[in-house]
Amino acid sequence: MDRVGRMIRARGFKRGGVPVPHRVPFKTGPIENAFLPKNAVVMLKDTRDAVEPLPVVYVGQEVRESQLLAKSAGRGSSNVHSPIPGIVRRIESTMTPGGFESRAILVSLEGAFSVLGKRPERYLWKSLNKADISHIVQEKGIVRISTGEPLAEIIAERASKPGFVLVVSALEMDPYRRTEEELLAIRPEDVVDGCAIAARMTQPSRIILAVDEHISAATIERLQNVIAASELDISVQPFIRKFPQDMARQIAEALDIADAGSLFVLEPSTLIALHEAVVANKPHIEQYVYVGGGAIKHPAILKARIGAPIGDLIEECGGFSGNPETIVIGGPFRGRAAANLDVSVTRTTRAVLALTAEETKLAPERGCVRCGDCIAVCPEGLDPHFIFKLLRAGRKSDAVAAGLERCSLCGACAYACRSRIPLVLKFDAACRNEEFR
Repeated sequence: MDRVGRMIRARGFKRGGVPVPHRVPFKTGPIENAFLPKNAVVMLKDTRDAVEPLPVVYVGQEVRESQLLAKSAGRGSSNVHSPIPGIVRRIESTMTPGGFESRAILVSLEGAFSVLGKRPERYLWKSLNKADISHIVQEKGIVRISTGEPLAEIIAERASKPGFVLVVSALEMDPYRRTEEELLAIRPEDVVDGCAIAARMTQPSRIILAVDEHISAATIERLQNVIAASELDISVQPFIRKFPQDMARQIAEALDIADAGSLFVLEPSTLIALHEAVVANKPHIEQYVYVGGGAIKHPAILKARIGAPIGDLIEECGGFSGNPETIVIGGPFRGRAAANLDVSVTRTTRAVLALTAEETKLAPERGCVRCGDCIAVCPEGLDPHFIFKLLRAGRKSDAVAAGLERCSLCGACAYACRSRIPLVLKFDAACRNEEFR
């Protein structure tokens, strides 16, 4: 419904995609704080191509909760803060959950907390100018949670290009995750306030709140009341539940906007982090993580400290109900398999899924059976297996001509493939000029 209660037609992209007809049952309720990790392994890089932040602490140093551990050092780089008080035990290179190398700082829990359990001071941000707000966002190390990009950096880029549309996307198009939708229901005031801060910084031409077509009427009503009490003109737009509707290209197509680059997409979780940085002076040291899948006893959304091992989160959800076939960081379409339970939560960790054999459908790779499923689900209208064959034959220029550079790496083709051909892994490696066979 819009601001005056009229029903609005659910929109969706036209070509390809994977329908998500139902979601795994999930008990809603207050989001609990996860137990504090005894050791936090804090990654310095959130994206593969970022300049790595420079550590400003040394091994053996005692650090406070929220103390700066590493300072931004260039494009794509953001400040990193300690999620817990303690002692710096190691600074060493490791592999991130995203599959690229980064240094990490290990902090062992020790000492008193400066943030936990204390009522934060609240600052009246509307009296601040844009430069002051930008400085706070940069200082507190806030990133866009869906991509890991420094928020201050992308806000500055958007502010220099007028006429764009700010999209607050609570779309999570898979059977499991619903963190963003829960945050809309539980913290709508903070989401809208974060949106107001982003709008103040960037001056969008309009603001759209993108929600799942099956979002509850109670959540919509509460959102509309909060929006009506704000100074913002936000239109609430439902979208058809089909993967990858949460990607900017597909949001733009559904809205009949020709250029996806004219959208600035932020998630409720990112806006809450922005709100907490500017209003409560809080750095990015926590992350909302959905823990679920068929092998988890009690699926839940937890507010976890950055650097916590995923094994701790699984244990807090009752542990395994059976032997998981695989553990995935992220969603079932674009997620990556976790190497072990010591993998740590980062600022881009949105879900930990312990999946059964029935859910993963793991099988050895076979030859293509010419079923055409990969073509049918591709939202860009490509022939994924044809591109894959060209790349495997070393004909990258022909693969580019066939549409490789239009591929969004959404993962729909690999998910649909009956022969379990690693299509997206090959495309990703080719786009980064790396080898994958």
